[in-house]
Amino acid sequence: MPDIALIPATAADADRLAAMHTASWQHTYPGMLPDAYLREQANPERLAAWRARMHDGADGPVEATLALVDGADAGFACLLPEADPRYGIYLDNLHVLPAFHGQGLGKRLLAHCVQRVAQRWPGQPLFLYVLEANTQAREFYQRLGGEASEPFEDDFHGPGLRVMVRRVTWPDVAALARRLA
Repeated sequence: MPDIALIPATAADADRLAAMHTASWQHTYPGMLPDAYLREQANPERLAAWRARMHDGADGPVEATLALVDGADAGFACLLPEADPRYGIYLDNLHVLPAFHGQGLGKRLLAHCVQRVAQRWPGQPLFLYVLEANTQAREFYQRLGGEASEPFEDDFHGPGLRVMVRRVTWPDVAALARRLA
């Protein structure tokens, strides 16, 4: 049985987070995002974004969690509690590296985030954005009781890049915790 550890990320982990973020996008998003963006821009853009987020507080308060399997980086999640109070606590990232897919790690990271929301921001909903084209993720969130908005066009991280997304919300975090148990 592999040893799985979920540990708080610090500013020193910014480059690790960026590397995992890029690897996840490059595996998941071909055909959903332009290949040139994934190949040439995603890594430097994610590196700059994670350094700004973790070192400079560019996105306000951040609670990032690293997932390690037998000591190796396997995934991460990131909560931004002040990103958009209209919808609750923002789960900006939930990524598992391809080598660790199918082991329940995404569910475990999500359960950890749900627990943190319940502890630190009781009564607040949890929400995220998912690409409309990412059917697998959308179905995962739907199975967990997420309430999806209608699709809408939104700015993506790259310059001039617009994508169709849905906002998925869990108004009752306790109900989500029960589904994940």
